[in-house]
Amino acid sequence: MNPDKGPFLELVHEARINDLVKGTDDEHFEASGVYLKDGYLHIIFDDNPSLLRIRPDWRGSTDEPVLLRLKDTGAGYEDITFQSSAGHWLCLIEAVKTGHDTYLAGIDVFDESFSFLRKSWLHFPLKGGNKGFEGLSIMHHAKNEYLLCICEGNDCKSGAKGAKPGKGRIQVFQQVAEQWEHGGTIKLPKAVRYRDYVSLALHNGSLTVLSQASSALWTGHIRSEGGEWDDLFEDDGRTYLFPRDEKGRSIYCNLEGVAWLGNGRLVVVSDKAKHEQPGRCTRKDQSIHIFTLPD
Repeated sequence: MNPDKGPFLELVHEARINDLVKGTDDEHFEASGVYLKDGYLHIIFDDNPSLLRIRPDWRGSTDEPVLLRLKDTGAGYEDITFQSSAGHWLCLIEAVKTGHDTYLAGIDVFDESFSFLRKSWLHFPLKGGNKGFEGLSIMHHAKNEYLLCICEGNDCKSGAKGAKPGKGRIQVFQQVAEQWEHGGTIKLPKAVRYRDYVSLALHNGSLTVLSQASSALWTGHIRSEGGEWDDLFEDDGRTYLFPRDEKGRSIYCNLEGVAWLGNGRLVVVSDKAKHEQPGRCTRKDQSIHIFTLPD
């Protein structure tokens, strides 16, 4: 599966977060994750402990966006999900050093109104502080509840090895008391040849994975009869591309989080563009984008 080939997603509308949020001195909104609950998008950032609550149809909504400061927490988060069985929000800390060249990802747990409850750890050793887990989602499978965390690099590695396509990996955890113990590894089909993986979402029996470096997303159907972790998907799935410019170059260069809205629509959020990126990338950064699947 060529990561540069596939149908293009169609833009519905988009906006820079700075244009939507009023009454704040913040100039940067480095969005890193998004989750839809009760008709609102809940967006978190990797550069500050804030949460934005906004309607996905913000252009026609009378509800003003709300920016919450999350107290007693980390400096920022990589992704967000909701554990409905416990009524808890889970916010992902990419990796924290716990020993010599060893890191663990963390979870800050909040109640439904975003009061901080505790920190939990994901017991899976990582070898780099900036190439750990990027996305998380709750999955119910074979009558059990699991937490899925996707590795940013291929084969959960960093550097050149992590950029070698074809080894997308999702680590599976089960909750034991107040911690999360590793229970297996989901292997994405080898046909999914992305250079990185930055978010995942579950929707209607399918798993969706977002790639920033490839400016694309993949979606695959999960076996209804319940396959093994390393053989979870019915087939190789399908890749969709985000729009390119007239020269075929990426313009959505900093995608970080994805969530489904229903009826073939999805929302993605964008991080801040890097200094070394071309100008075309800065025009779409720190934004919320609504797309629809092509007909």
